[in-house]
Amino acid sequence: MKKSNLITCISFILLIAVVVLVMVIWRSPSEKLSEDASSAALQTAVPITPEGEKSSTTQNEKPQESASSPSDETKPDETDTSSLKTVSMDDALFIGDSRTVGLCEYSEIPGADFFADVGMNVFNIYKKTVSVPTVGKVTLTQLLTNKKYGKIYIMLGINEIGYPFDSLIAKYKELLDFVSEKQPGAEIFIQANLHVTKARSDKDKVINNPAINKLNEKLKTFADGKHIYYLDANTLFDDANGNLSADKTGDSAHPYGKYYMQWGKWIINQTALVEEG
Repeated sequence: MKKSNLITCISFILLIAVVVLVMVIWRSPSEKLSEDASSAALQTAVPITPEGEKSSTTQNEKPQESASSPSDETKPDETDTSSLKTVSMDDALFIGDSRTVGLCEYSEIPGADFFADVGMNVFNIYKKTVSVPTVGKVTLTQLLTNKKYGKIYIMLGINEIGYPFDSLIAKYKELLDFVSEKQPGAEIFIQANLHVTKARSDKDKVINNPAINKLNEKLKTFADGKHIYYLDANTLFDDANGNLSADKTGDSAHPYGKYYMQWGKWIINQTALVEEG
């Protein structure tokens, strides 16, 4: 009886040992898998920044350049306006078509007035009534008669390209004379008409870049460097071939809204340079 009990106890102990051993062997991979999963989840949840990015490349692989890589630091930043000169625009008036409407809405030029409307041109400008913020609904004649300006920017011409060229130029010159007469103490800035994209230029028989260039070249001759100046912002938006960059416009003719602020700061800088000179 005692021998039988001893055998039973030994068998029971061995059975327990086997069970424990099996459990250890079975649970170990599972626990490791759980730890690996937790670690992976933690790495996914932590934002990766250029400063803390972990490299997974080998010595033979070229690592990707981060946002602060030396090669990027040597490239000029077209949107960096920290070195631009500034001047008050409280006495400024902008006259123009839809591009000038864009300047009004997006450039954030402080203090300036805008007499601008979609479709405005040198043939209908005197008939237009425009709502000018802080002034009210006025015609150009009323605005120039009742308020004094020190700087007046004019950007017109692209809507008129379909008219006979000599007629267009004559009406533009008439507008310059009218503005000069109403505001004899103001500096006048003729703004070059912006280009359109190559795709638009190639297919449009009227509004195309050769026609725009012809117009701009003629308008440039009206600038005397004393009272009338010429500003050409195409340098901000053109591609290498002198067309409006396709990646800077959504309709082949107007820059995206985000570029108008850059344009506005450029205008202020150019004005400051003129006044310094």
